[in-house]
Amino acid sequence: MLRVEETLEISIPREGLNVNRLEEALAEAFEEFQKRVVMAALEEVERGVLEEEQGRVVKKGKGERYLCTRFGWIRYERQKVRYLGEGGKRYGFPLDEALGLRPHEQETDWVRRRGIELACDHPYRQAAELLAQEIGEVLSHRTLHRWVQEEGKRLRREEEAKRERVFEEGDTLDAEEEEREIVVVEVDGTMLSSQERQRMERGERFEVKLGLLYTGKELESKQARRKRYRLKEKVLYGGVEEAEAFGEKLYLRGEERLHVGGAKHLLFIGDGAKWINEIAGADYWKSVYQLDWWHYQRKLRETLRGEEKLIKELMRLLREGKGEEHRRLLRLRRMMIREEAQKMDELIDYLEENWEGLYGSWSLRGKVKAQEVLVVGSGAMEKNIELMIGRRFKKRGMSWSWEGANNLLKLRIERQDPAAWEEWWQRRAA
Repeated sequence: MLRVEETLEISIPREGLNVNRLEEALAEAFEEFQKRVVMAALEEVERGVLEEEQGRVVKKGKGERYLCTRFGWIRYERQKVRYLGEGGKRYGFPLDEALGLRPHEQETDWVRRRGIELACDHPYRQAAELLAQEIGEVLSHRTLHRWVQEEGKRLRREEEAKRERVFEEGDTLDAEEEEREIVVVEVDGTMLSSQERQRMERGERFEVKLGLLYTGKELESKQARRKRYRLKEKVLYGGVEEAEAFGEKLYLRGEERLHVGGAKHLLFIGDGAKWINEIAGADYWKSVYQLDWWHYQRKLRETLRGEEKLIKELMRLLREGKGEEHRRLLRLRRMMIREEAQKMDELIDYLEENWEGLYGSWSLRGKVKAQEVLVVGSGAMEKNIELMIGRRFKKRGMSWSWEGANNLLKLRIERQDPAAWEEWWQRRAA
């Protein structure tokens, strides 16, 4: 057992003393005291390690090292040695090896983790300033960016290895076996401004995909005008990825957390985009598809500009379950116009492509107790798009590389689940 003894003695002048000056004096004294304790602990660890290695190493001078800790920067010297075994060609620092410090590592896991947590919620420069307030030392925002990229890539490699193992090698996941009555899946995408010079000059953007899974809704608060509900067993997954890989990784996330493969019913809600339809129709989902009516109504308004009476009638027919009448009225309107014919054709094609999902959730009525989840819109997804992507990636003047956005998004999503976040850092340290 490591034993370190240090004494803290504080002298505080009485003249002009008040609670604020007392607090400031104590904080400064404790900060210096913490560093002294760390230095004493390092000396004690090294002393013990060198005693154990006596006769197996030859001392070769000392080397200086800087380490950023939650107490600030620590500068210390440690013994360099040559190991007599293995031909006597290996050199090293026993203290670094005892502490699990990798070459060129300049921060503790706590500092790295805290910096990444702040960067997940704030722009990099602001995150660096907030971290400086916590540890009393200034770190460059570029350092935080590097940490995010390194850990985000590590998390992506883990996700990809899992996908290959299951979908290409036929392995199975160790998922919990609780059977859910229903799992609702909502998927959508949003565009980010590209940071790549040529793309930026052309005003090009790239798509970020987000998936949301949940098993029900529960009342969160009841206000005078409206009730607010909370999603039960909410699970998120996102990435800047091709549709096929995104769909497979979303499924794996759902299988791990909610055992979607064993759910009695799967309801998949999307806005009708081709890539979403392809994911929803994949064999491994075995889901009922529901077209998001909110997106469909927006397409109606974009195509039938100024024809509010017609739009209201179309939506009335839709809500009353008269899909065929809705379709006939739309086709009749197409026959009556020559201008804007292409837009009308595109709208009708969109309807036909999503026809099977027009009343998808209605087919589950009477089969599912949690009737509140049998919706025809993706309002929960719209909210999470804003929370997860809009508030961090779409502030004024922001632009991204696809890899930079992808790495940050992976970490930001993982952090939303405290248990998963803690598990990730434990796996990383193992």
